[in-house]
Amino acid sequence: MPVVVLAVIMLGGCGRIAALAEPVSVFHPVWAADGWVYYLREVSSEGAEVWRQRHDEGNEELVLGRDALAPVCAKAHFSFLFGGAGSDVGLGVECDGGGRTELLSYTANDEKLEPRASLPFLGGAVLVNGDSGYVEVPRRCGFGIQPVIDGTVRDFPSSVTVEGKTFNVSGGDSNCRSVALVRSPAAVEDRLFFMAAPDSLGRLPRGVGEDLEDFTWRLTEWNVKSGSVRILTEIPGIADLAVSPDRRSVIAAVGSPEDKAGVWSVDVGTGEKTRIVDDEEAYHPSFSPDGKWLVYVEKLRHLKFRTASGHALR
Repeated sequence: MPVVVLAVIMLGGCGRIAALAEPVSVFHPVWAADGWVYYLREVSSEGAEVWRQRHDEGNEELVLGRDALAPVCAKAHFSFLFGGAGSDVGLGVECDGGGRTELLSYTANDEKLEPRASLPFLGGAVLVNGDSGYVEVPRRCGFGIQPVIDGTVRDFPSSVTVEGKTFNVSGGDSNCRSVALVRSPAAVEDRLFFMAAPDSLGRLPRGVGEDLEDFTWRLTEWNVKSGSVRILTEIPGIADLAVSPDRRSVIAAVGSPEDKAGVWSVDVGTGEKTRIVDDEEAYHPSFSPDGKWLVYVEKLRHLKFRTASGHALR
């Protein structure tokens, strides 16, 4: 398998803007190599626009309006952003009413959109090695993570074992009792981090009234190249992840349930976790390229900037 990097962010297993239950203003920030933080801002129930700002300035500016998607596909909506190669920013565009997702890269220098892959509907992705990477996908049994190789979605060829439960990270569309829930992937090089719920094995698809909060979520590290799997720690809620560029820490932004919301920093070497933000619904974290700063979304309303150790910038 090629060396790939993933920073996938997905809210509650569904990246569709129109499916969010509450009105939102900003989401899916990506701290790009050019120093700007790009993010989506909802402008109406019809969709969102791409905006950007710097962490040391309050000024914001529009980057791409919805009219930029006219050449891409019919019924196009910005669905999510993801980290791209170099100074590029990755864009996930929902097409044909959710029938498929077009993955694009945006280069600020020439303000150009380039196609990367056309895939079934998904919630997030990153492509940094040509058209290869990982995507988070909704499947009949739940949702999982699949590798994308040369623009084609595949299943992982081998399973992982977490807390004595063996399952394929890619999920499945049949034999649901052999599948466990996996979400929120983030990766650097050949090390893939994700949230896994081993106790969901044998309980899928979810029944009526059964919530993601009913499961116990483990932050898991998988060396895709060697096959080794390690549980780092339990995260007390539904978390979005970001891994630092030096691979020494993982940020888990917890938005649900509300009584467990906040931001946790996890040491990859020891698995020790530190709560750096208390009692604040947090989503979609992203590290600065140098790993010194962190941005996340508070209550799906505001961008919040902090040092990697958790000190507020403003």
